Amino acid sequence: MEYSNNKYKNISRIVVPLILIIGLFLAAYYTGFTREYCGTDENCFLEKAKTCSPAEVYLSKSNNIYYHKITPELKNNCKLIIRFERAQEGTLPEHIELLEGKSMKCIIPKSELKKLNLLETNEVIDYCTGPLKEGLYELMVKRMYELIVVNLGEIAEEAKKLIKV
Repeated sequence: MEYSNNKYKNISRIVVPLILIIGLFLAAYYTGFTREYCGTDENCFLEKAKTCSPAEVYLSKSNNIYYHKITPELKNNCKLIIRFERAQEGTLPEHIELLEGKSMKCIIPKSELKKLNLLETNEVIDYCTGPLKEGLYELMVKRMYELIVVNLGEIAEEAKKLIKV
């Protein structure tokens, strides 16, 4: 009896540390701790994104700086964080206030990853929530409103023509 008890103690000395090591590895992977830093290399990030491998990249789009970070989730989803780091020089202060420093979290099904370019905001925005998404929509509404106001004279003239007919 004592022999079998020692046998279990020896096995537990191997199994418990092994389980802890595997648990630490999984925790590091799913929190993004082991992610690859792609710097400014879009292709590096896009390759990792296809398989939802942890990665991060900084990009310049229209002289605006964006940060993208991808981490896998336990379910069949992939988490993408997009942060608007810095607006281009000359951007209106109210636009900077709406966007700069804001981020959004996107939960994308892994089955969709190969179809989407995760660096194109318009392709992933339907999967996202957060202050950056709200800021982008608010900016879009403001721009549409400005277009209407600028063209109000033309719109009124067209309306008069339609009413006369």
